[in-house]
Amino acid sequence: MPLGLSQRLDVVQHYSGCELYPGFLKERFGVEPDAGVLFRGSARVEGLALVDLEDRAQGDCIVATEMLHLIVERQGLALEQMVLLQRMLAAICVESLQALLPRRACEVRRSGDDVFVGDGKFSVSIATTSHTTTLLHFAMNVDATGAPVRTSDLKGLGLPTELFAREFMSRLVAEQRDIEAAQVKVAPAHEPPESLP
Repeated sequence: MPLGLSQRLDVVQHYSGCELYPGFLKERFGVEPDAGVLFRGSARVEGLALVDLEDRAQGDCIVATEMLHLIVERQGLALEQMVLLQRMLAAICVESLQALLPRRACEVRRSGDDVFVGDGKFSVSIATTSHTTTLLHFAMNVDATGAPVRTSDLKGLGLPTELFAREFMSRLVAEQRDIEAAQVKVAPAHEPPESLP
């Protein structure tokens, strides 16, 4: 099923982790699942709002003055598929940074679903389930002031937020279209004949 994507950088929405629930995109942005919305805003996620149980157990928190937040809500998708989408988003984020940064200005790499620029963490993400849908939050640092770990951000890299957001979303849309095209260009597989030459 195609994923409806929209970019709402005109909307500033603080992210506390409590927004990762079924129906948030409809309530806040007027879009139904299956959808993804990119918006900007500060972040502070801690305590029970941390969906990552390891982070919660360690008492970690996510803090940033401003991030680009992508929330995705899907119906009928397994958690494993959402985790794969997380990793695809991280790969697209790497490609977007590499396309906009001067060559060899700094190392951009993906480790699982995290993106690093140099030795600074550039993104955070989590995928989870609800009673009706699967949900994903993928956020990229615009201004990581206040973060409890070493970070990298668009401000420090000298990249305008709107420029990066356009690059990221255009690559995500192109990837989605390519995936959809790949599903309709194949013939179904058949049982093999009784004897093969």
